[in-house]
Amino acid sequence: MSSTDRQNRLLVAEDWKRIYQSYRNADFQSYDFDNLRRTMISYLRTNYPEDFNDYIESSEYLALIDLIAFLGQNIAFRIDLNARENFLELAERRESVLRLARLLSYNPKRNQAAEGLLKISSVSTTEDVVDSNNFNLAGQQIQWNDPSNTQWYEQFVKVMNAALPQNGTFGKPAKTATINSIPHEQYRFNGINTDIPKYSFTKTIQGSSLPFEVVSSDIVNGALEEEIPLQANSFAMLYRNDGQGPASTNTGFFASFKQGSLDSGQFSINNPSSNQKVDIDATDINNKDVWLYKLDGQGRETEYWTKVDAVEGNNVIYNSLTKDVRNLYSVLTRVQDRLSLVFSDGVFGNLPQGRFKVVYRTSANSRYTIKPSEMSNVQIQIPYLSAVGVPEQLTLTLQLKYTISNSTTSESDESIKANAPATYYTQNRMVTAEDYNVAPLAVSQEIVKVKTVNRNASGISRYFDLIDSTGKYSSTNLFGNDGVIYKETNNLKTTFNFVTTTDIEQAITNTIEPIIKDRKVYNYYLQNFTKILTGDLGVAWNSSTQDTNRSTGYFTDENDVTFKVGTFTANNLRFIESGTLLKFTAPTGMHFMTSNKNVLMSGPADHPGAVEYLWTKVISVSGNGTTVGSTGLGPVVLNDLIPGDAILQEVKPKLANIITDSVKTQIVDQAFATNTFGLRYDVETRQWRIITEQNIDSISAFSTGKAGDSSNQNLDASWILYFKTDGERYDITYRTLRYIFESDAEIKFYYDSSDKIYDNKTGKIIKDKIEVLNINNKPDVSTPFTSNYNWEIVKEYRDADGYVDSKRIEVSFFDADDDGVIDNPEGFIDIVDETTNVTTKYIFQKKYTTSDGIEDYRFVDNTVEGIQIKASASAIGAYSSYSVGQVFFTIDTQLFHKLDSTKKNLQIIKDYRGFLGRSNLKFRYLHSADYDQRIDPAVSNIMDCYMLTRTYDIAYRQFLNGDRIVAPLPPSSDEMYRTYGTDLDKIKSISDEIIYHPVSYKPLFGTSAETSLQATFKVVTNKDEVVNNNDIKSRVIEAINVYFNLDNWEFGESFYFSELSTYIMNQMTPDIVSIVIVPNEQSQSFGSLYEIKSESNEIFISSATVENIEIIDAITASRLKATGNVITTSQETVNTGVTSSTPLAGSISSSNSGGYSY
Repeated sequence: MSSTDRQNRLLVAEDWKRIYQSYRNADFQSYDFDNLRRTMISYLRTNYPEDFNDYIESSEYLALIDLIAFLGQNIAFRIDLNARENFLELAERRESVLRLARLLSYNPKRNQAAEGLLKISSVSTTEDVVDSNNFNLAGQQIQWNDPSNTQWYEQFVKVMNAALPQNGTFGKPAKTATINSIPHEQYRFNGINTDIPKYSFTKTIQGSSLPFEVVSSDIVNGALEEEIPLQANSFAMLYRNDGQGPASTNTGFFASFKQGSLDSGQFSINNPSSNQKVDIDATDINNKDVWLYKLDGQGRETEYWTKVDAVEGNNVIYNSLTKDVRNLYSVLTRVQDRLSLVFSDGVFGNLPQGRFKVVYRTSANSRYTIKPSEMSNVQIQIPYLSAVGVPEQLTLTLQLKYTISNSTTSESDESIKANAPATYYTQNRMVTAEDYNVAPLAVSQEIVKVKTVNRNASGISRYFDLIDSTGKYSSTNLFGNDGVIYKETNNLKTTFNFVTTTDIEQAITNTIEPIIKDRKVYNYYLQNFTKILTGDLGVAWNSSTQDTNRSTGYFTDENDVTFKVGTFTANNLRFIESGTLLKFTAPTGMHFMTSNKNVLMSGPADHPGAVEYLWTKVISVSGNGTTVGSTGLGPVVLNDLIPGDAILQEVKPKLANIITDSVKTQIVDQAFATNTFGLRYDVETRQWRIITEQNIDSISAFSTGKAGDSSNQNLDASWILYFKTDGERYDITYRTLRYIFESDAEIKFYYDSSDKIYDNKTGKIIKDKIEVLNINNKPDVSTPFTSNYNWEIVKEYRDADGYVDSKRIEVSFFDADDDGVIDNPEGFIDIVDETTNVTTKYIFQKKYTTSDGIEDYRFVDNTVEGIQIKASASAIGAYSSYSVGQVFFTIDTQLFHKLDSTKKNLQIIKDYRGFLGRSNLKFRYLHSADYDQRIDPAVSNIMDCYMLTRTYDIAYRQFLNGDRIVAPLPPSSDEMYRTYGTDLDKIKSISDEIIYHPVSYKPLFGTSAETSLQATFKVVTNKDEVVNNNDIKSRVIEAINVYFNLDNWEFGESFYFSELSTYIMNQMTPDIVSIVIVPNEQSQSFGSLYEIKSESNEIFISSATVENIEIIDAITASRLKATGNVITTSQETVNTGVTSSTPLAGSISSSNSGGYSY
């Protein structure tokens, strides 16, 4: 919906649609009892004044008039009801709605059964089957991908082959197809069943017991379908291989399943007629599973009749399938998901005559989600004939590997009224842009909203790969010369509500522990905690063994005396344990060669591949770290090749990512006591600890100098998480550090944090990365680096209004083996060296206004901008030596100053931001896309189809309401293709290719939103009105929810607070007089949330609750809890301004190691 439509719907009183609606519902002429009675009396008085003048209530004539008026009212009411049932928009009876929809060539959809694939996790057989080791597999359960059985693959295939016919064993499929980039093969068992090959089982789904059936799988026209159910047909299964190894959920043997129960009925037609109709009165027949056969005299299926679309396209009136297919029928939907079979007219198809059997499946007619945990250990027994002709039995154990959410209820009357006219407009084909945005809604009632965008890709030879310039479907390998890297320290906020102990325990699991696992918190830990040095101990590495990326050994001193490590010593080697990072330096006069297995080489590290230090991680420590095992393996195992005699220089203890039970209990106690408290990390014990309200220092910058202080004097400023409560809700402030890489003009970055690319050759995740090239000079010198510095891309960068900025990307230290431990925590120090010549180590961003009117900051080259960097204001010196308007940046205050026209005063300005970093870097950008996905150049139009599904919509709203703990994920592109691809491919243009994109919600304002999008609404009530604050809060939330109603928004739209505030004021005047929105994040300024953008695959939803509404008595700085500084002379004077943060026991200042916004 465009902003114009939304404003018309919400704000405009005289919208023409509303006027039309009011005229349509207007009662221009009433036929009720009183009006009829009055009209007849008036008529008698006018026309028969002499003949009838007895108008007393007891008159028998008035009784007759009353009787006629009553009868007239009933007749008028019935006529009105019947008339309304003849118009689709007004009809109320289900039968009328269905009938009128069919007049518009629309066949309403019945319920859709949940369906999917179950992976065969284990097999066993009664037959004597022998593997290559002469082991009899009869009665043995063979697990797929069994790590304890090295022969599992051979044994699994041998058991499967035993049940397959000789000409259809594994490798000789009956059918093959590549479906959604995954090769599929169909195999049919050598079955001896005499009935339809289906296997029933029951599972409890979301508290309800539902029947399911494992059914035979088929591949038809490149799509998966349930095989036609025929008596005595053998069961067919699938083999899929996505190339990502046997552990992949898409590799292995699979069987199809459907919810519901298969049923059948028979009928006879002796005297056929044109377009004959046969009613099937079973209820809840699903939308897909209907089959029809003609029977012979013995009741056997002899002819299969083809089902065609009910009323348009290929139908019983016009047969465009083929001249050879004349046995046709269509299915019409009736009330309660009954159906009618409609046959041809005898001209374009055959008339039915004889005895027929219809097979159909009845399903639950409800919407539900099946989790893998709810469908495991499904066992079926398949009787088969062995190769020697002996009946045997194969037992398959199946389990679900992915969530299924494709079940739907019958199409509602409201949906039919909306979709029938729209479908009639499209004429069951998708050609125009409007067709593509309307027709998918009629395919499934599961699709709530759809938007299709055309991407042209014509004129390219099909023998060449098409390159997607955005990087989504194509890998990129680009070089740039304008790289900028900098670090940014922020105090982020989140909240949780609590009433019971369970609420707090859930908050620990779902809110607090994810924070301490956050990469930005880990970066902060690495940057700010005191270094633990070991150089004074003279510790050297003594290597015992070396293997691929692994070393074992122990530590010795200069006299070859072995050092104990871990809990067995009191020196700094006590921190050495699994997960600890170790820094090794080369002995004096030597260096490491990274290009030659890190061997030591004499001379300076001044050539490619030469480095002065190596970082590694401790994998394990045996005992006290001194005893070499009988196999020659050293007691300390490292995850890299470290040569002997390397000097241990520094130890970085691991950061624990869980909270101990005792600390969890303390958090619960602190919360119920409504105390302010903090969490700090105790490096000595590698555990998180509580800082009580009496000891925490919430004002000073971070420091470990008083960590653990218990003097009750508020001296401990080592907190990482700070908790403050109002009695019902805790606000959590946590310290973070992130690294940003930017290319101002040359490179655009693409990154999708939800898409992991798997390399089946190495078994590792392929990561997007930035390489700072070794051709860059080292900081402050003219000699180049000797090796590249890898930075892992971890997140897309979003600007102030939440929109992805493709010029920037969030990076972090590289983790090659993806074990959660970085490879080199000093990469930023090596590139920038922020402690040397600090006045040259800042990069600057300048404020500008976007085309949308949003204020943002972008990189500026200081050689052009000319900002003077000074250690302090006193270092500026005489103002007269500078030009008017000269801008200064003072490191001690992190403020920008501008020299005024008199050259006597400095004014603080907010036009710039400064960060520690480095610019003009030469770099390489590597982005990996799925290698198994290609853009087909055979089509001339690529249609990006964005869909919001009903199941995801319902689940996400349940999450916002607190009924779900974890936010649901939208269906994958693969699932959407499987669910809707078959139906949409039938009506799309042959030159078009549809790419399915799931749409996700972008929550705003509440705790479910991203930290930068969380906000508080400040409401000023009318002092002349008697209002209740709680009622005002509830009504504001109600108005916000109406404003963000799904019907009012489209994908990729922008939110404007001015529009929301106008609507709220319209709804709540005169009870309130003003409302403003204030961001919760401390680094954001007032007004930064006045416009928010969404991506093309996002749609807004409000997660605000009454906790996000605050009643104030006036719009003042004090009521907004805002602070700011302005300098009007050479001395600083304080002036109140407006920012977005709420101080913590005064205020929380940002750490001085990052960037600042003023």
